[in-house]
Amino acid sequence: MSIATINFYETNKPYGCFSNFSRHSVEIEGQRWLTAEHFFQAAKFTHQDDVDAVRNAKTPFSAAQLGRERGRSFRSDWAEIRDNVMLVVLRAKFTQHATLAEVLASTNGARLVEHTSNDTYWADGGDGLGANRLGELLEQVRSELPPWPARFTVPPWAEHPDIEPLDNFWQMGGGQDCLTSARGFYASLSGEPKEHYQAYFPVPKDWLPGWR
Repeated sequence: MSIATINFYETNKPYGCFSNFSRHSVEIEGQRWLTAEHFFQAAKFTHQDDVDAVRNAKTPFSAAQLGRERGRSFRSDWAEIRDNVMLVVLRAKFTQHATLAEVLASTNGARLVEHTSNDTYWADGGDGLGANRLGELLEQVRSELPPWPARFTVPPWAEHPDIEPLDNFWQMGGGQDCLTSARGFYASLSGEPKEHYQAYFPVPKDWLPGWR
């Protein structure tokens, strides 16, 4: 069975809560930030007025724009510390929001990929050639959470898209194993983890009503 990959980017799409733009505040060293993006962008600067400008930004997009203004007090060692800054804010985000922790933990075993052509370091560059450091650090944070009771498994129509649901394949060998694993994983889901999974893998009409 292949390793599952979960692509994420837009916050209004399945697993969009993995984006730093998702509207989940974080508290770090006694200060509250509107989003993870706010904290991350503010960490680029050494002058308090620049930090405050980012903290007070109305949206994560505005915070990101401010973080790219090279006329501000951009710290010279940013390339060396940026991964650790990202790890700090991701740990805060996914330990301070229990529901988010559940969604992240439920992806146990899956590869997480920020999929966009807008970034080749934090994301995959849109073509899979980017470093995808955000996805990798999310996986690191996931490994620090209480383990999910079942390994992430894609549903049968996604694992074998060319095989019809009434094919004998599903009654033997790999097909039967695929169904058993998918049903077991699906049974472990509830609440938001289940909602994200269902939205990411919508059930085709020919698999309704009873694949589970």
